[in-house]
Amino acid sequence: MGIAALKYKLILAAKNIPGPTVKRKIVIIESDDYGSIRMPSAASFDLMKRAGICIHPSRYNLFDTLEDKDDLAALFETLSAVKDRNGRSATITPFVNVANPDFEKIKASAYKEYFYEPFTVTQQKYGRDEKVMQTWREGMDAGLFIPEYHGREHISVQPWLEKLQQGNIQLQHAFSYGFVAVGNVEGIPGYAQEFRPEFYFTNDSQKKFLHRSITEGVALFEKIFGYTPASFTPANSVFHPDFEETLYKAGVPFLNVSHNNPTPGLNGEMEWRKYTFKQKIKQQQLNYYIRNCAFEPTDDGYTSTALTLQQMEAAFQFGKAAIISTHRVNFTGGISKTNRDKGLQQLSALLRDITKRWPDAEFMSSRDYLFMLLNK
Repeated sequence: MGIAALKYKLILAAKNIPGPTVKRKIVIIESDDYGSIRMPSAASFDLMKRAGICIHPSRYNLFDTLEDKDDLAALFETLSAVKDRNGRSATITPFVNVANPDFEKIKASAYKEYFYEPFTVTQQKYGRDEKVMQTWREGMDAGLFIPEYHGREHISVQPWLEKLQQGNIQLQHAFSYGFVAVGNVEGIPGYAQEFRPEFYFTNDSQKKFLHRSITEGVALFEKIFGYTPASFTPANSVFHPDFEETLYKAGVPFLNVSHNNPTPGLNGEMEWRKYTFKQKIKQQQLNYYIRNCAFEPTDDGYTSTALTLQQMEAAFQFGKAAIISTHRVNFTGGISKTNRDKGLQQLSALLRDITKRWPDAEFMSSRDYLFMLLNK
């Protein structure tokens, strides 16, 4: 074994030593960004690039857009084609941003006030099929698609509004297309560029807005889906301990974090907070958990399912569930059906590889798994 391979093996071990042990080969797939806006359309991208707006050519800006009925139906077909030892279909837990900016109202306020709309309203504005939420419900009823919480919106609202008010021409031009993720904005640190992390802030006075966004966002989630989320994954992983009590009081018992989590500092700089994971999940407190595997088939660096399987192997060796992180961009075809087809083909391959390699594997939603931990 080479030095690089040995080093990576040690990293996987360190990631899987802490946390609750289940001693079952449980597989959870968590997919971020559902409900949130990114690139409105391929035509919008071309027009903004021609206008000289700074848009990084990442897969998110090239391909990620609001999911539609066909995206969901194709995903559900892929999931339902593979069964575990208990005869249960594979399942994905979509982490949902329940709201997006109401661009018309914000513009009418001269960028001085923020207004949002439920993502179900945004779907209509994007011309999505009126039955798209019916498809969501069908996936939920079949146990294929059980939503959890990714925040009210996937946008650093207050820094974004500040720059709009200051007259940033690129941001205002992109705003006219319903696009937020402009890069190279002066005064915004690298990790917060493109205004994606909801909980990025630049001073203490902005925290009140973010406390309210948690309360309002969870309430909107409950209104749309009919239950309180079990888990919250912050956008771009950016979060601050000051918001944990608000999250827990809103009824959310689990917070997904990283071992070394990005946290805004007092002056807008980014700091890194190390989380300690207790061996036993406790009730009556906010519980932390991590994702220990990744699956990003539309990323340029992706080659095969081998890396994800290696990460899963390490999780199982330490008696941990395999919690796989992925993103909507891998399964959306509103801009490029080729992108969606590639992601779904690789998802199908991964699911088949899992059941072949571990016939005793069990597919679970995040909700089922996390409540199982609470009830142990």
